[in-house]
Amino acid sequence: DQSPAGHRSLSTTMPTTTSTPVGLAQTVARPAPRRSTRASAAKLYDVPVSNNGARVRIALYAKGLVPDRVEIVSPSELGGIKSEEYMALQPKGQMPLLVTESGLPIWESEVILGYVLDKYDGEGPSFTLDTAEERALSTLSTKVFDTFIQPVQGCMYRKSPSAEQRAAELKVIDENLHILESLCSADGPYFVGGRPCKTDMSLFPSFVFFEFMLETQFGWPDAFYDKPKLRAWYEYLKAGEGSDFAGVTARVYGEIFDALKAWEEGGRWEVQGIKELNDK
Repeated sequence: DQSPAGHRSLSTTMPTTTSTPVGLAQTVARPAPRRSTRASAAKLYDVPVSNNGARVRIALYAKGLVPDRVEIVSPSELGGIKSEEYMALQPKGQMPLLVTESGLPIWESEVILGYVLDKYDGEGPSFTLDTAEERALSTLSTKVFDTFIQPVQGCMYRKSPSAEQRAAELKVIDENLHILESLCSADGPYFVGGRPCKTDMSLFPSFVFFEFMLETQFGWPDAFYDKPKLRAWYEYLKAGEGSDFAGVTARVYGEIFDALKAWEEGGRWEVQGIKELNDK
């Protein structure tokens, strides 16, 4: 998962709403994850710009879990993602990180999202699709994104060894967006059809990145060229009209967009060698 830093805590923007696993045999015992004893409520450590953390935020908001059941706080509360205290809970020093009510640290955004939808299944709306075919399509779509796009999407906002490598990775993104276009429902309004599911949560935040970065920073005239189904799906979730869930995705769009604008104003793409300083 991505680990952007340097942004305000989400906790200041949230409105009020009502045995160590056994693995393969090993010769050396490994220590169990350290459990936090800081609070009885679960905590999600995340910042607004985190597209991976936003997967989880969508689920938390949609189920009405913030702030009574789950607090959203910045990793700076523990000294930052590379602090000793944070890395005792998340040894990779990345976001997001969920610490459950019992103090169990859970990391990797798709794992956290699955946990939230399972743990709080009886609270708020359900996002479990009706048929095995729909659930398989949902899993496949998220798998395509996480396997082929997620590893290279940093090319849009981080330094690259060369312009050629950046261009090659942008091509990978575009090729796999075309695959997602083939998987996206033609009827909508959600990715798999008439009901929202975890695929909408998993993909939408990164599409905010695609629109903002590919068009604003890389000069693509249209991030969704030749992808009408993806365009219709994204615009519906971005607009925030038509359903409570779309209202949540629009809220998350605002969180991410504001943070990306702050990146832009701070010269991130110039610093990362993507744009010339005199292009600003």
